[in-house]
Amino acid sequence: MVICGHSHCGAVGAMVRREDLSAVPAVRGWLESASPPPLFDGHSSPAIAEAVQHHVLRQLRRLRDYPCVARRTAEGRLNLHAWFYEIDTGSVLAHGPHDDAFLPL
Repeated sequence: MVICGHSHCGAVGAMVRREDLSAVPAVRGWLESASPPPLFDGHSSPAIAEAVQHHVLRQLRRLRDYPCVARRTAEGRLNLHAWFYEIDTGSVLAHGPHDDAFLPL
C-alpha cells in the first residue's frame, strides 16, 4: 500500500500558512487529526514539501495502528510505503526508514 503526497499541495500549504480552512471542514478535520501544528514557515516550496512529507509519514503511522493492517504487516502479507510526488519534475521519492529521508525511486 502506498501513501503518496505531492508537491504544491493546496490543503497542506493552507495548513502550514495557517489559513482559514472552515470552508472545507472535512479537509480541515483530517489535517488537524493527522498532523501536529506545523513548525514550518509556510512561504517557501521546500517548507510545504517538508510539511507534506511529514503528513504522509503521520498517515502511514496512523494506518499501522489499525489491527487488520498491523496483523497483515506482521504476517508479511502487506507492505506500507510513503511516497512524495514532485509535480514539477515528475519525480517520485520514497521514504527510506533506515535513512529517515525521502529519496528518488
